[in-house]
Order: sequence, then C-alpha cells, then structure tokens
Amino acid sequence: MAALFREEAISHQSHKLDGEVTIATHTAFTRIAVFLVAIVFIGVLFLLWGEYHRKEVVSGYLRPTSGLNKVYPVAHGLIEEIFVSEGDSVSKGQVLAKIKLDREISSGTGANDAIIQQLQIQKALITQNIANKQHLFETDYRRLEERIKYVASTRKHIQLQHELLLQRISLHQRKVEDLQSLTNAGFTSQKELANQQDLLLTLEQQREKNTAQILESHENLKQLHHQLNQLPIKHNDQIGSLNSQLVDINKHISQTEAQRSVSIVSPKDGVVTNLLVNTGTMANTGRPLMTIMPKDALFEAVLYVPTRAYGFVVEGQQTRIRYHAFPFQRFGLYEGNIKAVSKTVILPNETTLPVAFNEPVYQVIVELKHQWAEAYGDTIPLQSGMLLEADIMIDKRSLFDWLFDPIISVKGKLK
Repeated sequence: MAALFREEAISHQSHKLDGEVTIATHTAFTRIAVFLVAIVFIGVLFLLWGEYHRKEVVSGYLRPTSGLNKVYPVAHGLIEEIFVSEGDSVSKGQVLAKIKLDREISSGTGANDAIIQQLQIQKALITQNIANKQHLFETDYRRLEERIKYVASTRKHIQLQHELLLQRISLHQRKVEDLQSLTNAGFTSQKELANQQDLLLTLEQQREKNTAQILESHENLKQLHHQLNQLPIKHNDQIGSLNSQLVDINKHISQTEAQRSVSIVSPKDGVVTNLLVNTGTMANTGRPLMTIMPKDALFEAVLYVPTRAYGFVVEGQQTRIRYHAFPFQRFGLYEGNIKAVSKTVILPNETTLPVAFNEPVYQVIVELKHQWAEAYGDTIPLQSGMLLEADIMIDKRSLFDWLFDPIISVKGKLK
C-alpha cells in the first residue's frame, strides 16, 4: 500500500476533523417510516380483530305460515263454469268451478245425457202410473162404498119384509086354528081349511126365502167391507212399489248427473290466488285449478340448503334475502331469522317444488323481518310463491385464522 501512494498523501488522509460526525437525513424519510409502521400496526390489528364470513347462497320461495291449499280436480274433464275470480274471498264448501265429465256418443249427444233422458222417460211413466193407480183407487173406493150402502139398504128392506111376513104368518096361523075349530064343529068345509093351510105353507116358504136373502145380504156386506178394508192396503203396496222404482230412478239420475259433471268446492275459508284455468279449458287431475290462501296470512321464506352447508345452519341465524321480483342492486336486501331447520334430507325429483335443485338439500324456514318490499317509495306487499335467494353465513372466523388456515391445515394433517 505504501509503495503505491506517496507519504504526503497517506499523511493527509490520516488527518481527522475535530468533533463528532453527524449524517443529516431528510424529514420526508421520517414521515415515510412512521407511515409504514402505522400501516403494519393497523394491518396486525385488522388481522387480529377482523372477521371472515363464509356464506352459502341458497334458493327458496315465499309461502304463508298457515299453509296453502291447492285445489285439484277430482277427474279429467272440460271446465264448464268458474264461479270465482282472482282475489275473491271464499268460504269453506263454496262452489268454485264446475267440470263437465260427459263423453259424446255417435249421435253427438253426451252419453250421460242420453242415459238421463231415458231415465226421465221412465220416471214420467211411473209418475203417470202412480196417478192412474190413485185415480183407480179412489174410483174403486167410492164404488165399494156405494155398493155397501146399496147392500145395507137392501138387507134392511128384506128384514122389514121379513118382519111383516112373520106377522102375517102369525095371523094366518091363528086363522087356520080358528078354521080348524069351525071345521071340527061342522061350520066350514074341509076345503076351506085346506086352502088356508096351503096359504100358510106359502107364507112360511116365503119366510125361509127371506131368511136366506138376509143371510146372503149379510155375507155380501161382510165381503164388501173386507174388500173396502183391503183396497187401501193393496193400493199402498202398489204405490210403494212404484215409489221404490222412482227412488231407484232418481238415484240413477243423480249418479249419472255426478258422472256428467262435478262441482269443485273450497276446502277452507280464504282468498283465491293463482287461478290457472279458464272456462272451456281441460282440467287435469295432476294440475291445480287454483290456490286458496288464508286471509291476512303472514309469509315465511322456505330455503333449500345443500348438504355441504347444512352442518353450520342453526336456528336464530340471520339471513339476507334477495327477492327476484325486486333486484337487490336497486331495492336492497331484506333480513330474516332462521326459525326451523329440517332433519330430513330431500332428494332431487323426490317431490314437486317451486325451486329446482340437482343435489340433496334440507329445508330451512326463515321468519321475515318485514312482510313487504320497498320500491320507488312505496311498500309493496309480498305475495305467495315469490322466488328468492338468501345468504346464510355458515362460517365465521378471524382474518388471522383465515390467513394462516393453509398452514394450520397442513400442521393438522401432519399430526
């Protein structure tokens, strides 16, 4: 080193200034350092106190808390009449619609109509037969009554004649006895006595004839009274048989009427919603005609949560709801709390639901904070069947845990 430089140069470099050497720094560097330290400190606090929320977006729909009643037709047929409109209030048992079930035959007439027409003809014939039987009964009854009166009057007359005849016989017997005495005394001829005796025999013969007539009239009167008593019994039997036939015909008419058309009635009190059919359309047993919703019903959200997120869903959890009818970008989110969680899994295509899904899900019921949505300054009531999406917070942890989760997971696997 000494060979390279002169001694004067080396001596000059070894000379030092008096006092301490201070390196001056710019004030901007201090501010930058403080700012960086503050950022690091805030970042550490954010990692320690900040939270990470993992959410699951699920689909669902609105339904009344008291349930809906979908009205299905009991058979296939043509909707002949609809007696209600959308939004009408109905009571239990009220007729909602009438469905025609009749099929037409080759003549163009409904098969059931043709049957009913024949039954009506039979009914008219039987009704006329009943009227004829009634008229015949009344005629026969009057005829028997008149016959009884006539026979009774005849018997009375014969009895009167019989009494008079008995008196004549009594008188003639005394006369014959007197003639017998006179004949024995020789005052009259034997011939005169014989004539009187013959007349007495004639009177006695007439008495026997009258007695026979009285007995005959009595027997006739007895038979006529029996016929008169039996006539209403026979008449009632005939009328009863005809009425029984009428009952059967009316029963067949009612059954045929039921097969021709059927009335659809409301299963409960409520309001008509989702009226899906019109007069003249075909009714199918697999498709509802309308829905009956309870009056003043409150709505709840029905969500379908995939099995992968089910383990973190508990009652009381908050949800944020987005209604399809009210885009959240414009009308915001709505809150609700989970009030029930199903314990049974629902498989795809296992049941018919307003919401489609391709994986096993669980049903979750959410109580809504509001029964309306705000749009353009107005409150619009929610409606049954509205589709929606909801955010369910299924995991919550600090950002520190979330940041170091991969390392923690690897450590757990190594253990």
